[in-house]
Amino acid sequence: MKKQLLCLLFSLWAITVCAQQIVTGKVISADDNEPVIGASVTVKGDPGTGSITDFDGKYSIKVPNNSTLVFTYVGMEPQDIKVDGRTTINVTMKTSSIMVDEVVVTAMGVTTQKKKLNYAVQSLDSDELMGGANTNLVSALQGKVSGLSVTSNGGSPNASSQILIRGISSINNVMDNQPLLIIDGMPVSGAGIASQINPSDVESMTVLKGAAASALYGQEASNGVILITTKRGQAGKLIVNANASVEVNTAMRLPKVQQTYLPGSRGVFNASNVVNGWGPMIEDGAKTFDNIDAYFQHGFTQKYDMSASGGTDRFVGFGSLAYSMADGIVYDDYQNRMNLMLKGSYKVTKTLEIGLSANVINTVSRGGGIIPSSVYNWPIDMDISQYQNNGMPNWIFPTEGLTDNEMIALPASPMWSRYMDSGQGNSTRNMLGANIQWKPIAGLEVAGKFSWDENHAESESITAPKFLREDFENSGNVDEKYFGSIDFSQSRSRMLTLQAIVNYDVTIAKNFNIHFLGGYELKERKSRSVGTGGDGFQIFGFENLSNITAQEIGRNTSLIHSHKRMMGYFGELRFDYKGIAYVSGTAREDFTSTLSTRHYFYPSVTGGLIFTELFKLSSDVFSYGKIRGNWAKVGKDAQPYAFDERYVQKPAFPDQGFATDPTKSRAVNLDPEMSRSWEIGLDLRFFSEKTKIDVAYYNTKVDNQILYVRVSPTQGTILAIRNEGNIENKGVELQISQEIMKNKDWIWNANVNFGFNRGKVKGLPEGQSEMQGNQFGDAFTSAYLGMSTTSITGKDYSRTPNGDIICDENGYPVISPTKSNYIGDREPKFLMGITSMLQWKNLSVSFLLDARKGGKVLNVTQRSLFSNGQSLFTEKYRNREVVVKGMVQQADGSYVPNEKPILLDQKTLIDNFSNITSNFLEDGSYLRLSYVTVSYDFSSLLKNSVFNALRLSLTGRNLFLATKYTGCDPQVNAGVAGGTGNMGVDNFSIPSTRSFNVSINATF
Repeated sequence: MKKQLLCLLFSLWAITVCAQQIVTGKVISADDNEPVIGASVTVKGDPGTGSITDFDGKYSIKVPNNSTLVFTYVGMEPQDIKVDGRTTINVTMKTSSIMVDEVVVTAMGVTTQKKKLNYAVQSLDSDELMGGANTNLVSALQGKVSGLSVTSNGGSPNASSQILIRGISSINNVMDNQPLLIIDGMPVSGAGIASQINPSDVESMTVLKGAAASALYGQEASNGVILITTKRGQAGKLIVNANASVEVNTAMRLPKVQQTYLPGSRGVFNASNVVNGWGPMIEDGAKTFDNIDAYFQHGFTQKYDMSASGGTDRFVGFGSLAYSMADGIVYDDYQNRMNLMLKGSYKVTKTLEIGLSANVINTVSRGGGIIPSSVYNWPIDMDISQYQNNGMPNWIFPTEGLTDNEMIALPASPMWSRYMDSGQGNSTRNMLGANIQWKPIAGLEVAGKFSWDENHAESESITAPKFLREDFENSGNVDEKYFGSIDFSQSRSRMLTLQAIVNYDVTIAKNFNIHFLGGYELKERKSRSVGTGGDGFQIFGFENLSNITAQEIGRNTSLIHSHKRMMGYFGELRFDYKGIAYVSGTAREDFTSTLSTRHYFYPSVTGGLIFTELFKLSSDVFSYGKIRGNWAKVGKDAQPYAFDERYVQKPAFPDQGFATDPTKSRAVNLDPEMSRSWEIGLDLRFFSEKTKIDVAYYNTKVDNQILYVRVSPTQGTILAIRNEGNIENKGVELQISQEIMKNKDWIWNANVNFGFNRGKVKGLPEGQSEMQGNQFGDAFTSAYLGMSTTSITGKDYSRTPNGDIICDENGYPVISPTKSNYIGDREPKFLMGITSMLQWKNLSVSFLLDARKGGKVLNVTQRSLFSNGQSLFTEKYRNREVVVKGMVQQADGSYVPNEKPILLDQKTLIDNFSNITSNFLEDGSYLRLSYVTVSYDFSSLLKNSVFNALRLSLTGRNLFLATKYTGCDPQVNAGVAGGTGNMGVDNFSIPSTRSFNVSINATF
């Protein structure tokens, strides 16, 4: 019996062994036919029996004959396949919805899956960028990227914009805080070039926000990185795409001025001071003029571009040509631009590919500048449009009987300078690039890159004569500028960049993959600018440089050179375990010509875990979850020539020579500014990827601030440049993407971007309470110790410990004797953008709601209206008695409410109100309907025509703005500036515009 049982068991074992077999095969991706490395192959019902694909996507597994193999990989749809006696099973895996749009461009132009990254990164594709029919890429970013803010200095087509990512990192005015701009993997000079790129040429934009994300790019990336990837040709049929658009712009929220008082002083007409509203009341029935409205016009923009792409299996090419003409809302404020782009790549062999690109941008323009204060302060009974009389200014007051000094003090209509003066700038930007890629073995790529970024610019401006020499009794004592002036300048800047990069991917064990990146980068910047000009034309009507007076020739001539070299070695190691856990580290050694510390080292480390895969938490409700964190250190060098002596001209010297500048001394020793940053984040997906949430918290400390420090005059100077001071930025960023509806006829989705930053000054040089930026009267943009890096300081009232205004015994507010008081923070409490797109069949509607909470705005424009008697406030309250809400200090030190009225006459309003900075600090909160676009796709109606696609779009921008701010637009800056910046300062900027755009896009 025992023998029979033993034989039976042996027979069953033999049958089982004989029924097992070895199955081999290869797993590839359906997207690109490339091997899927690290895919899991298991036996269904027996997860302990399994294998993993190697670097070539191959696997081998021993399984029972009647089993089912399960193929899985993070980001791809799992597959169950029955063996059925087969020994070879090849599998093609499709990307699941979780990662369909999750491939991004990262450091050094490397394209990778977003799930492998352990830092905050956000991308916008071409459709998102073109939403709202933006002709400016910088404007297209507002409200669409969390943690990023964009401010503009007005509605001119030549207006400059400032981009900030996670606050400012340097509080010295000469230091730039804008992100590094990378186009097709190569850096370009200045973030401002982004506004010149043709948006139709852009395939995607990726924003690298933190130090860990941008550390490989070196010292110029300490403020973040914006990566622009332009379109490239695709093998196959030639595709031609054409776009045309026209746009009408109107000024939005123009200032309102009083309509009651005429020019003068203290209620009486004053011929020597007529550009204000402090005179007598206007008589009933007297004619008045809307001079502000008359100064502005309708702007008009038209843009046309065409592109062509195509190629073969070995060569692909892309080319585009665009031309735009934009006329602003101020007369003769225009910008005409031509963009030419050519790109091509050629596969020399299966392993060797070369690429060339050229991007040429030519711009001809005349800017609108800032609005002259006299526009808003022009008397209401005088027509601003009457600006000339027989080719000479139509003065606000007759010149007969006036002395020479009275005549030159006489104002002319501001329209005189716009219509009679002339000027034009012409610049040509050439960006050339070349690259070579060699893949000698599987997983290894060696690349070399070259870029040449060169800009040639020239400008000429002519101020028309306002007087003839015979108009004066003694013209020799009159400044030559009143007889006209001319200025001419030329500049050339260039940047050479060379890169050598090695990428290597290798599988070192069953479940481990390693990615290695190493490289070298060299940058050299050179610039030269020359200018000349002078005042006073000798022959009227001949406006030429040779026509200025002899003593003026050469007086305004200047020649400036700049040269800077940078170099760096960098590397990255990234480990991948089963496509679930990722760890990486980077290191870079930078060299610079602008510091005494010629080279310095900084690292970063990151880690991330897809915990839903590790703990098998995925479900129909909770689809995906990843936690990530990083720490990074990155350096930042100084501007060139900090170690050179400063010289100034001394006209009092016998030879009118030069001497060292006593206000600034050269640096003796300078180390780099150092940012240390850490970040944690979560990436969560719900309901089969219909809801996606990404949240990040970051903290960045910047030490060794390069500052001009006040020193004892006994040292022979007032300011010395050295390393002192530190700041901190911390904040939260949130992105929510929601698919609301998707079926045969309807598609509806929405995105929310939310973020806030808190910048704080933690330390300054001993004895200094602030680092002042730019000045606006007695107000300064400032980095204030213990307060914000974007503070405003200026005059304020004396206040009680509770913050109430102190009044004197007569009821007048007491002005603080301190000239530089902290009065507010320009940084918003949060920024938020909501975008949505609703599509029904061929009709689609999209919009952007842009919101800001808090952040003070200094209304310098309103302050000028107030001091000149043109403010609506003076119309309502002038010459009335009011009781100032304040407290009066008693003899025992206590305070009682003020009850004494004061008379608001001209002197009181100017001395006690318009001279106080804090009175013109306003809340910058707003809710804006940035754009609404309605589009219709006619493609389905044109199947037998020459068109492959045809789309018509109607867009309205700035359709609605809800804000308590009394100026034109709270989202403003007074010109791009470094350090503490000029955002939140409204200083006679050209008003923002409301626009309506019609565009048509056709593909052939």
